[in-house]
Amino acid sequence: MNYSLVKYRLLASTTALATFSLFSAPAFAQGQDAEVSDYQGDEIIVTAQKIEQNILDVPMSITAVSGQDLIATGATDILSIQRSAPGIIISNSGNDPQIIIRGAGVAGTNDIAVPVFMDGSYRPRNSQALASYLDLDRVEFLRGPQGTLFGRNTLGGLMNIIPNAPSFEELDFGAAGTLGNYSARRVEGFVNVPIADIFAVRITASDEKRDPFVKNVIDKKGGLKDADATYMRAQLRFKPIEEIDVRVGYSYWKDTANGNADFGYKTLGIPVNPETRQTNGVFGILDPRIGTRTGWAGGRTQAGNVSNGDISAFVIADPYEVRQDFRPVRNIKENSYFVDARANFLEHAFKVRFDHFKYSELRLTDTDQSSNSALVAGQLTKSKANQFDFTINSTHDLPIQYTIGYYTYDDANPRDTSSAFLWGYTSAAAPQDPTWAYWLYQNNGGAKTKALYGQAEYALTDKLKIRGGLRRSTEERQFFSASVDQTTLNDPLPSYGAAGVTTRGKDKTLDWRVGAEWKQSDELMLYGYAATAFISGGIQQGNTGKLLDPNEAFTWEIGAKGKLADGRLRYAFSYYDSHYEGLTTTVFIQQGQTILAQSIPGGDTKARGVEMEASFYPTDQLTIDASIAMAVSKFGKFSAGNQFTEGGDTIVNGRSFFIMDGKRTSFSPPVTGSVAASYEIPLGNAGTLKPWARLYYSGAYRVTNQPYLFSRQDQYFTLDATLEWRSESGKISALLFANNITNEAYFTDGTVYSAARAVVDYSNPRTFGVRVGYNF
Repeated sequence: MNYSLVKYRLLASTTALATFSLFSAPAFAQGQDAEVSDYQGDEIIVTAQKIEQNILDVPMSITAVSGQDLIATGATDILSIQRSAPGIIISNSGNDPQIIIRGAGVAGTNDIAVPVFMDGSYRPRNSQALASYLDLDRVEFLRGPQGTLFGRNTLGGLMNIIPNAPSFEELDFGAAGTLGNYSARRVEGFVNVPIADIFAVRITASDEKRDPFVKNVIDKKGGLKDADATYMRAQLRFKPIEEIDVRVGYSYWKDTANGNADFGYKTLGIPVNPETRQTNGVFGILDPRIGTRTGWAGGRTQAGNVSNGDISAFVIADPYEVRQDFRPVRNIKENSYFVDARANFLEHAFKVRFDHFKYSELRLTDTDQSSNSALVAGQLTKSKANQFDFTINSTHDLPIQYTIGYYTYDDANPRDTSSAFLWGYTSAAAPQDPTWAYWLYQNNGGAKTKALYGQAEYALTDKLKIRGGLRRSTEERQFFSASVDQTTLNDPLPSYGAAGVTTRGKDKTLDWRVGAEWKQSDELMLYGYAATAFISGGIQQGNTGKLLDPNEAFTWEIGAKGKLADGRLRYAFSYYDSHYEGLTTTVFIQQGQTILAQSIPGGDTKARGVEMEASFYPTDQLTIDASIAMAVSKFGKFSAGNQFTEGGDTIVNGRSFFIMDGKRTSFSPPVTGSVAASYEIPLGNAGTLKPWARLYYSGAYRVTNQPYLFSRQDQYFTLDATLEWRSESGKISALLFANNITNEAYFTDGTVYSAARAVVDYSNPRTFGVRVGYNF
């Protein structure tokens, strides 16, 4: 690892971060209201190992952001949470945020490399990460493979969103309202009702609206990145005796905002070679057009010709402005149910968890990205899934402690789970009424997983423990392709027409984890582990009954956690080395007037790095949090498809490829880090005032694995700040917030559309507002 280069870049561009790099991350402040008592501060309790533990006792890299922290920092979505955790990158592929941890997720995988879990339950769709950030206890980021304790597909780690559970203690209810720029308005509230000491009910709800961040200059109602969503969660808790605890829950989410364009909303231009006038993404120039130019390759004919002066054919320079005639459509609906039953008997804790959700999404966008009525594209997704997890944890005082579990996941029914690519043509007379392409089809089917897992630790001495875990998984996939029923495409939830023959494939795998920890005292713990992970492959052609090769990961990590200065400084340090194999790359095939993406074998990647985080409490009022992650993520042997006429390294079967061996992967800045500080000012009977600010830094990175000239994002800083007032009783609060004060427009994704158009997605612009809350 080239640490000298990393250190040079950090020192050259982030002196402030280097100054505070000994103190790291919001993970170790339980909230902005964290109190320091006898120099100890509040404990942060997490469930990363299926049991409640102090975060400093968990032998792996983990960041926990409390629900109070999310409120106090003005964070309400997954993109803003990124700045709270070192080394966590969130790319935003249109409406599908994707978490990247330690290089996992930068190249193609058969399913999500770093999934989102809701209260410990797996969610299979990237877009499901857009909701649920309301009335939370905490959000946990677990780095590295987690398969010996959690559900499927934790190739590089996971994000676990944990809501507040019903409480038996007292009647509690509250409400809050938020107003901000872009006409943002949000109302939210909760009520917690204990009943007869054995029942408790908690209901949470919110409604949010916001004007688009991206202005459509010809249609003010056709902008992008707006908000129009309703969310509700209801939980019933039953505890007849101390040893039994049962929760039953339901959540509802509906989102009808315009949303974002698929993959990227902003065309930067056409990369072309000025000498040959052919498209060239590496050695060309970025011709600022969407449409065609006479005598030059590339550009959508439907967008017009810049040589003729067609305004629709030109790119708008402002990153937050577009000129599109088709008004986007996004219709998301999710209903989710769960039962969580726990019992403590015979020095063991038993847990049964069942989840069912029904999810649907229809989204359409102007794919020619111009004011000429022409092309519409989008996706239609339906998914029903059942999930079951049964675990037994030992609670005795013996030297050996263990967890044993059985897990199932099923969304394989072809009539319950489907995904379709949609493509249509519009006219100036009826831009919202597309004529659909004749060749539309959708893929039906999913995966059925069964796994037996277990993890055990043995105390060799009162300070030294060894740990091991195994997971035996069986995964079956089934699939058929069906034509889309065009007579129903104008309905919110279209159906499919004639179906093909169902094909199936099945495979088994064994993952493992071994490690050790040495706890010298409450002030120092050293640990190390090695672990594997996998994501099953797709179905082989020819009904062989087997799956293609899986995506696989091998990771090892060493680290230290502890306290210094009588508990006023809490720190965590980790070094990791990860290797991912069986990754895919994307090539494009012509289909009528558009191109369709196809995944083929690509190769492997390697990532290694250092993560440091700490919280420092110099006084009872002052808190300083900081984090830094230094990483190198590179390809081993890997080829990436070239979507331009020129610029590739080799041609295979008529397709141009880049040979990426040894080159840095996308979304892999060499350094990311943050410094945050808050100070609580007592106001006597008037309550307290707390200013807070965070400076976040990211080094340069690419948003495509190919070395395209348009895909480089230079290093950048963002600044977030809040000013919070709380009444003396703590019941009334007011929060002034401002995020991305520096108004950095940085890339969150990039790709190439048909006709060689370079397309990117930008971060959210500067936002600010006020939140007023009242707890009764």
